[in-house]
Amino acid sequence: MTLNDIYLVSQIIASVAVILSLITLIISIRQNTRAQKTASAQSITAAITAINVPGMASPDMGHALSAACRDWSGATRNERILAHYFLFSFFKLCEQAWYQHRSGALEEDQWKGWESSLLRFYHSPGVKHGWWPNRYVACSPAFQKFLACSTEPRTNAGASLYALFEGAPPPLPRQPSAERSSIKLRKG
Repeated sequence: MTLNDIYLVSQIIASVAVILSLITLIISIRQNTRAQKTASAQSITAAITAINVPGMASPDMGHALSAACRDWSGATRNERILAHYFLFSFFKLCEQAWYQHRSGALEEDQWKGWESSLLRFYHSPGVKHGWWPNRYVACSPAFQKFLACSTEPRTNAGASLYALFEGAPPPLPRQPSAERSSIKLRKG
């Protein structure tokens, strides 16, 4: 084996080592991305738990939130104060979740739950016409636009807080249209 042959073999070995290093780096980046997504989801879950603790400690928080969401001006001053602090924290948290979703850090399925809760609060009469017009500036223009372009969730997507706290029966699950038409055919 000549010196030139040894040189060529060493170049091949070096190339293979570079390729293996790149593969290791790619795997490491993928694992880090998954870990970051998990940490992101865990952090917003911990935050929503933290803002719900006062509601668990006192039923007044739930009552105030329910009353203020139904009719902001019809709620008492104390109910509006309690509701404001929850709503402010909740909307800022949802804004963070929205940005994490847009950046890919929060999976689509995880975002759907957040979005459903957010839109239920946003489209409640007390929030949309009472609280939000006075507090929207605390949120980014992009998030404001997202909410402004949103549609009210279907009423059977879950009970309102008032109905939930008052013990109303849960809404019936929505059936796909094909199932509904076959049910109608069987009944008729």
